Amino acid sequence: MNKQIRTLEITVDKSHIITIGERLYGESIELIRELINNAYDADATEVKVTIEDSQIVVEDDGSGMDFDGLRQYFNIGSTLKRDNPKSSRFERDRIGEFGIGKFASLSACSCFELWTKKDGFQAKIIFDKEEWSKSMDKWHIPLEIEEVDRRLKDSTKVTLKGLTKKFNIQDVERRIIEAVPIKAPDFSVYLNGHKVTARFIPGHKIPFLEGTEYGVVHGEIIISSSMDQDISSQLKKRQLNWIRNQ
Repeated sequence: MNKQIRTLEITVDKSHIITIGERLYGESIELIRELINNAYDADATEVKVTIEDSQIVVEDDGSGMDFDGLRQYFNIGSTLKRDNPKSSRFERDRIGEFGIGKFASLSACSCFELWTKKDGFQAKIIFDKEEWSKSMDKWHIPLEIEEVDRRLKDSTKVTLKGLTKKFNIQDVERRIIEAVPIKAPDFSVYLNGHKVTARFIPGHKIPFLEGTEYGVVHGEIIISSSMDQDISSQLKKRQLNWIRNQ
């Protein structure tokens, strides 16, 4: 009996990519956090985040990307960062995650635009959600290769246009402080022209590590000197009141 052998092409509907991204990044703030961390991985020393009513711009002075770098950038689940856990210039421990954040960003905006320059390569990608959804060419994104401007340094600029969600500046700053290595040497993040710095609370630090039904929770409890003064002041007042009443 002759057997006929054929192959089946495995495909994934592109709408699922955005859906998966939305679930992984339930809060729109996480999109900004990942873009900053990508800049950190690319050995940027400075990242400027500008949030306006209609768009968000994240630009860095990192190593930029050439054609192969762009292919890796849009490769979902790329093993590049796992295979190369250290950045080339500062040997930073790379912290980028699934590589799906750029697709998830389309849940918060209508258009994702990326401009980058590296050595003798300069290009722009415009990833329009509506156009991509209608396109018959499912898995290709328009790439515009530009004439290289030698006056420009290697860098990357990401612009989220046509925002469909509002971003609170204070919430974004708080998340950057929590989830971005802003204390790392040779690395600064600016939010709407203001340098983001970690808040320092002087006082006695008590580390804790507790297991919960949701996993291990760890961190520090800080008893600040200002709290000590407040408590001391309250105790003195109580002592005086007690003496007066005797």
